[in-house]
Amino acid sequence: MANPTRYPVIVGTAGHIDHGKTTLVKALTGQDADRLPEEKARGITIDLGFAHMTLPSGQRLAFIDVPGHERFVRNMVAGVHGMDAVMLVVAADEGVMPQTEEHLAILRLLGVKRGFTVITKADLVEADMLDLVQEMVREAVQHTFLQSAPIVVADAVSGRGLDTVVKELEALSVTVERRADRGAVRLPIDRVFSVKGFGTVVTGTLVTGTIGTDAALSVVPLGKSVRVRGLQVHGRTVNEAKSGQRVAVNLAGVEREEIERGQVVASPGTLIGVDVAVVDLELLPSAPPLTEKTRVHVHAGTAEVLGRVYFYDRGELAPGESAFAEVRLESVMPLTRHDRLLIRSYSPVVTIGGGMVLEAGTHHKRKEPHLIERLTRLRDQDDIGIIEAALKEAAAPLALQDLERLSGLTRDEILSGLHDLPGILALEGEMFWHREAHSVWAEKGRAVVERYSQDHPVKPGMPKEELKAKMAAKWPQRVFQAVIEQGPWTLDREWIRLQKEPPPLPSPWPETIERVYQLIRDGGLRPQGYEEVQSAARLERSAFDDIVEYLFLAGKLLRLEDGLAIAADAYREGRDRVMAAIQEQGPLSTSQLRDVLGISRRHAVLFLELLDRERVTRRVGDMRELVSNAAS
Repeated sequence: MANPTRYPVIVGTAGHIDHGKTTLVKALTGQDADRLPEEKARGITIDLGFAHMTLPSGQRLAFIDVPGHERFVRNMVAGVHGMDAVMLVVAADEGVMPQTEEHLAILRLLGVKRGFTVITKADLVEADMLDLVQEMVREAVQHTFLQSAPIVVADAVSGRGLDTVVKELEALSVTVERRADRGAVRLPIDRVFSVKGFGTVVTGTLVTGTIGTDAALSVVPLGKSVRVRGLQVHGRTVNEAKSGQRVAVNLAGVEREEIERGQVVASPGTLIGVDVAVVDLELLPSAPPLTEKTRVHVHAGTAEVLGRVYFYDRGELAPGESAFAEVRLESVMPLTRHDRLLIRSYSPVVTIGGGMVLEAGTHHKRKEPHLIERLTRLRDQDDIGIIEAALKEAAAPLALQDLERLSGLTRDEILSGLHDLPGILALEGEMFWHREAHSVWAEKGRAVVERYSQDHPVKPGMPKEELKAKMAAKWPQRVFQAVIEQGPWTLDREWIRLQKEPPPLPSPWPETIERVYQLIRDGGLRPQGYEEVQSAARLERSAFDDIVEYLFLAGKLLRLEDGLAIAADAYREGRDRVMAAIQEQGPLSTSQLRDVLGISRRHAVLFLELLDRERVTRRVGDMRELVSNAAS
């Protein structure tokens, strides 16, 4: 017996028009899945319909009833993504028809793996015809996921075989694996409407995650932030909806006119709209050859857009073959790894193939080295292995959200998997890297630091910010700091160098530095301009700048303003004169202090402003007095 507290299993219908799908669902549930007036008037299903029931065991089922007419296959496709299993419906008086076969192909291409077949309208035909139709069904489902599944004979009008259908639904429901309640919310929208007094309501099958009342979500690719006002599951108001449930969500923060089928309600920052996807594409045996750049209809989830197919290793895909392809979309579509795409020809619109998304939002050049090898790994490797490979190959640390989009896994699944992997670097801000990738980066960085030190031997190392600008310009500062702390170098405040201590200056640098210092020292309290000193020292500008910075760091020079400096000895001499004069005479004007210093007014102003910055003096009106701690 199934556990009645288990989440509802979602069963879809599939099959040709007028084969009794909606009638069968109504016979099982007592609910008419056709909701549109046109559907009731014409007696055919046009759009998705929904119904629900509770099995004798207490297990709840939700039905997605899809249209069978070829004109409405796009609506049928929108319903498939939410199915846990399918009832393939074949009418006994017609047998397997074109839409039976197309629906079966769509189900397989979109990854449905469970179900059974129901032959309906059994009371309309003789036993021989029933036997013939059963044989037709066996032939049609051969080499598909329904090959070994039961075939139930039923009649929704008389009730014949319905008890067997219910038994098969019971058996089917216990085989369905539960979807992930944890992780990011993802709700592809298949219906949208307004309710007076409540506003915008969207419905869909909650693929992953849990939605609670008042949850903050976003609509992708609309880019709008929304809040959950209320929730319903199977017509009942609830405070929480879990993955695998059919849910109606009342949204605040968005108008009815802004929402449409194909958009996705998602946790903020976990899903984006993309205009390109790398796909492991299969072409149906019944399809014509697919030539590169062919325009096609692309379906994923509940969305449909136009696009073109490009191949990496060929110009054409033959019927029944598979290849890696890049699907370039004419408008953005919410996609992530593991999503299933369906490809339908532009005209006439028929299903020709489909496949699984390997990468979303990534464009590759045909001549990219080892591309096919890498895509093969993306197709064949498990998701944690994909993450490990990506972290090993990454030129920079990757954010957790990047790993979610890359792998299709939830946050908790990724963190658990990374915990068990050797060589993973967990950095601040939920950023990750592999030690192998870090070693490659650090070795390149080591060469950059070494080259910088050779070019600037006077400096105590390379400024960290220069290394960041060269090798990590877009990295967050905290991530860069965490990475360089594990590098093959010494960090000394803002400097990076390969040696533990600054190396001794090679000849003739000590003599050159002393010459520059003396040229500035000889100026006394008169600030010396860089250009004049550089010219007198006969140095290249870059070498001169390094020497001046060296003298600043050594405390032998002080900067008055850009391009002007005085020696520290001269500064101390002038400072002592000013302090002595003010202590003796009280606050003094700029003119008076100019005379004390014996320099021009312009130079005196620059010197006194330096004393102010050093908190030796402070300006009060036109006078200067000593700061108390300087006078003590």
